[in-house]
Amino acid sequence: MAGALLEVEGVSVHYGKACALHDVSFRVEEGEVVAIIGPNGAGKTTLLNALSGLVPYRGRVRFAGRDLPKQPHEIVGLGLIHCPEGRSLFPYMSVLDNLLLGAYRRRDEPAEIERDLEMVFELFPRLKERQRQPVHTLSGGEQQMVAIGRALMARPRLLMLDEPTLGLAPIVRAHISQALERLRERTRLTVLLAEQNTEFAFRHADRLYLLETGRLVREGTVHELKEDPYVQKAYLGS
Repeated sequence: MAGALLEVEGVSVHYGKACALHDVSFRVEEGEVVAIIGPNGAGKTTLLNALSGLVPYRGRVRFAGRDLPKQPHEIVGLGLIHCPEGRSLFPYMSVLDNLLLGAYRRRDEPAEIERDLEMVFELFPRLKERQRQPVHTLSGGEQQMVAIGRALMARPRLLMLDEPTLGLAPIVRAHISQALERLRERTRLTVLLAEQNTEFAFRHADRLYLLETGRLVREGTVHELKEDPYVQKAYLGS
């Protein structure tokens, strides 16, 4: 796995005696979109939480050639940015203030932060229209746009998206899908996507890993997994 931006080797997570992740290993190369797919309860969120330093784990994780620290603020400082399931926004703050919180650790010029804010508004024009509104007045889909935008304001080297389409209407999923496509065309951002929606994952990923009951059971390119009989039957309805 030499040269990968993110290298995960033998990661296991236990909650008491219950094993949530067992000996998980995978890699993400610079510029790739890698999807972790699987049913609800498979361990996808636990995996991203472990990489963010939110839950303890056994095993080894390397990021950009060095061992990943265990403290969340140090992980964020390296550019590994997590957009969590459930969004974790500040509901009574404005859209703009929530977005700017994503840039709170940045030490570059204000003009650079302003440029990234405009990029977020280009990706999600609805947020520009509603930038002064409190977040709790937005729809669920608009709040998801804020959560993704806030993560982008941190200028991630690797963006982890946890279930970005969960509970959203098809038209909102389409808006988020289009935004991700434009973002990749513009920046070649590296993305680790945890997603139950296999159609969304297959559309955006370069490679995929299938996680079931805490174990990786399949891996491959989009083409390889689309041709896998088990994946076809269990996840693609064919």
